[in-house]
Amino acid sequence: MPAKPVQKASERYFSRAIGNALRILEIFQQSRRSLTLSEVTQQANLPKSSAFRILRTLEISGYLRRVESDRFALAPSAAGIPNQSTVHVLEAAQAWMRRLSQEFRETISLAFLFENHIEVIAVIDSPHRISMGNMIGGLIPPHASSLGKCIAAFQAEDRAEKLLRSFSLVRFTPGTIVEEMALHKELALVRARSYATDFEESTLGGCCLSAPIFGPDGLAIAAISISMPKMRFTNQERLIAAVKDAAAAISGELRGA
Repeated sequence: MPAKPVQKASERYFSRAIGNALRILEIFQQSRRSLTLSEVTQQANLPKSSAFRILRTLEISGYLRRVESDRFALAPSAAGIPNQSTVHVLEAAQAWMRRLSQEFRETISLAFLFENHIEVIAVIDSPHRISMGNMIGGLIPPHASSLGKCIAAFQAEDRAEKLLRSFSLVRFTPGTIVEEMALHKELALVRARSYATDFEESTLGGCCLSAPIFGPDGLAIAAISISMPKMRFTNQERLIAAVKDAAAAISGELRGA
């Protein structure tokens, strides 16, 4: 089934990305069965890479679910709208992620807080041959990564404890914080500074800085980070300021400021 035209020349404010996502949801509603990436690509008349990004975004947002390994289907709650949709965070963060990437040429990541875990939802890879990578869909340790510590630090106490218990204090490197008292001190420091660090705590030779993104209730719903090899971890003051500025701007956009 060919894609329907969804844009008129006079629609100055039409978002092609959102229009394509709505079209894909419509395809699933009409098909009433699971579909592969190839089937969606053909029916939506989109490049495979674009269709996959939309499918993955809809899956993360709770509108689609993965069936087996290569098929997608509408989620039971697809008719509902999440209160703090990952789509809103992604849209608000895109421009700032690009700015950080262009300025520093290092890996930029965005992580989101789900019910009982923290997950990477967007990545811009560094163009350097030697770099710190990240992967969309990857689970983030709340005790051993700057993204995780940023989000865990700005939660109600019971929610923070739930996050920590769900992952457990796994040691990844000699620098990983695995003692509860030391971790609570670290999270208090994150709250005082409004940014978090990862100095070879999750990966040997890797360094990362993150800042929290806040929702309307003043709690962190996401975090943005910049990661690089230890050998390029210089000009820290500028890195910290840039990441904090990006997170503050994204938070303001989510609040409608």
